[in-house]
Amino acid sequence: MAASGKHPIHHPSTIMPRRTILLCLTLTTALLPWSSYCFASPGLPLSNARPSKKRGPFGPDANNSGATTSAGGSSASTTLGTSGSAKGKSTIISGTPFRGVARHFSSANNAESSSTSSSSSLPPSQLESIVANAKSATLGLGKKMDLTDPTLRTQYLTATTAGLAVSLAMVPEAVSFSFVAGVSPLVGLWTTVVLGFFAALFGGRAGICSSASGACAVVVAALCASHGSGYLAGCATLAGLLQIVAGSAGMGKLIRLVPHPVMVGFVNGLAIVMLKAQLTHFQSAGKFLSAFSPEGAATYGCTLLTMALVRLGIPKLQEKVNAAKAVPPTLGGVVLTSIMARVFKWPLKTLADVAGAETFKGGLSVLPKIGLPSSVWTPFVNAPLETLRIILPYAITMAAVGSIESLLTLQLLDGIIDDGKRGSTKREVIGQGIGNLASGLTGGIGGCALIGQSLINAQSGGGVSRLSGMSMAMFLALGIVACAPLLGQIPVVALAGVMLLVCQSTFSWGSLRLLGKVPNLDLFIISLVTFVTVKDDLAKAVLIGTITSALGFAWKQSTTISATISQTKLDPPSGPTLPNVKSYNINGPLFFGSTQAFSRIFSVKEDPDDIVIDFTGSRVFDHSALEAINNIADRYGALGKRVYLRHLSKDCARLLGNVHGGGLPPYEVVESNSNDPFYGVAEKPEFYNDVPVPKSA
Repeated sequence: MAASGKHPIHHPSTIMPRRTILLCLTLTTALLPWSSYCFASPGLPLSNARPSKKRGPFGPDANNSGATTSAGGSSASTTLGTSGSAKGKSTIISGTPFRGVARHFSSANNAESSSTSSSSSLPPSQLESIVANAKSATLGLGKKMDLTDPTLRTQYLTATTAGLAVSLAMVPEAVSFSFVAGVSPLVGLWTTVVLGFFAALFGGRAGICSSASGACAVVVAALCASHGSGYLAGCATLAGLLQIVAGSAGMGKLIRLVPHPVMVGFVNGLAIVMLKAQLTHFQSAGKFLSAFSPEGAATYGCTLLTMALVRLGIPKLQEKVNAAKAVPPTLGGVVLTSIMARVFKWPLKTLADVAGAETFKGGLSVLPKIGLPSSVWTPFVNAPLETLRIILPYAITMAAVGSIESLLTLQLLDGIIDDGKRGSTKREVIGQGIGNLASGLTGGIGGCALIGQSLINAQSGGGVSRLSGMSMAMFLALGIVACAPLLGQIPVVALAGVMLLVCQSTFSWGSLRLLGKVPNLDLFIISLVTFVTVKDDLAKAVLIGTITSALGFAWKQSTTISATISQTKLDPPSGPTLPNVKSYNINGPLFFGSTQAFSRIFSVKEDPDDIVIDFTGSRVFDHSALEAINNIADRYGALGKRVYLRHLSKDCARLLGNVHGGGLPPYEVVESNSNDPFYGVAEKPEFYNDVPVPKSA
């Protein structure tokens, strides 16, 4: 939760409503939509819990666990999850691994799974390749829900209650980000409702929760300060349209270029940012509250009580009472501490104190209006180009920042929720775009996926169904309209306690043990991305980290090219057999970074009249490499010497031939056959599969 404005604390003698928070929980939970159709995939139950150790690759079945997976007929080694991964799963905040999900497969699902793929029996948490090659999560619209299956009923109930827990955690975030953007807290709350619902409905996978975010709020804050809050809705609308276009074009796949060290730095920086945001709730006038003052004792005590209930108390209760498993520990902890705070009249700051009583007055009058505000619609009609000139730069930045943060959240949940599915980057970007478009058309400020709340949702059992994200939005809307006064009485520090546990779970503690175990460049990138995330913003940190990693990789590869010199027998098509020819056997990639080192390998003046350059151990990657081959051959040709290129791919030979008008003077490709490597240097290399090798002039 970000910093918020200072508001006076309600006096402890405030009259307590007759309806207690516990009664509200019972009533709202009973509103579970038991319709005959559901937005979750009927393929459940899928095991969302960590598999037992005996199923791992080091157990008795290690020989049968399949250490490799096949992609296109070729083997690919798999990577086992280790400490230090950027998946934020060092410790789970609920005390039990993704509680509320069935831990067994029905016989029908087992039969279907085994017939689909021979690798489906492998534990997804142990073999990342299973997740990487799994089918994308599907929405399953219009498919009937089997209400006769008690396991499914439990899962959908768990997903719904997880959404209720996340809706409570969304309130202080939305309120705080509204202050950052410079708008009313109600705008941020309704942005969370509209964006959260549509992003969950059309997004890339189940479990992701979207809301007004700090990353996007910082972007539009400057627009609000310079042109007023009216332009924010237009900016969110345009950002949504840009995201829909980008998602439809498949630009979400670019997230694959984000290296693992960048991911680690991202989650570490995000954990620090969330921690700094929570610390503001323990301060007054810029100083931390004294633990010996009444307000300080109540603040620290309520926070510690919430954390103890979420981590220890409620999970222990769930082990003994099955009925308690339907309530996520996060929700139970917040409700119990809220009741105790009211009963014992602790002097705590509530949500109503932070956002103002007007925000939580409730009623139909707080519903948002559909359509762009006149403050942005009128200028757009009168001067469309000028309006676009104002909001377009902010919309592009907001769309990029929101997409990056949402896609990184998607990748994180792919590794945390072991359901054998991999989220769709295309659908996630489109879903965020639809959510921002709908948010802008209802006067919202836009946003993106929130990793902290998404982790709460997943760790509360909400990763099994899209219903969790949708119910989060519906419960929040219900709370704003019908239960606003009651919702406003929740202590802010109770929610801060939950977020502190999320910070601890998000931070990749294993990265602290990587010193001396991974390359120094990777350690530098982790530190750099963490620093930039904390100091500036997520998008800039990911961009800087990815560029730094790419440059480091290119530099490292540029130093690996080398050559061994030998004598070989040559049978050129254009002349007699040469029994003893000097051969340069190239090793390593030839691309823009290694062309200078490639040129320094050859001794042009000292070499004999005929030499061979053998590319068996090398690959030609780009136009710079082709030019390097041309240049070295021209240097030999200027001295009347001839170069023979051995085992060069057909598309490379064809492109080299095009440079010389169809021939290949002063060099010739020899020993080129169907077994030679095919690199794909050409723009459409498939056209060169059957192209004959050009002959010399």
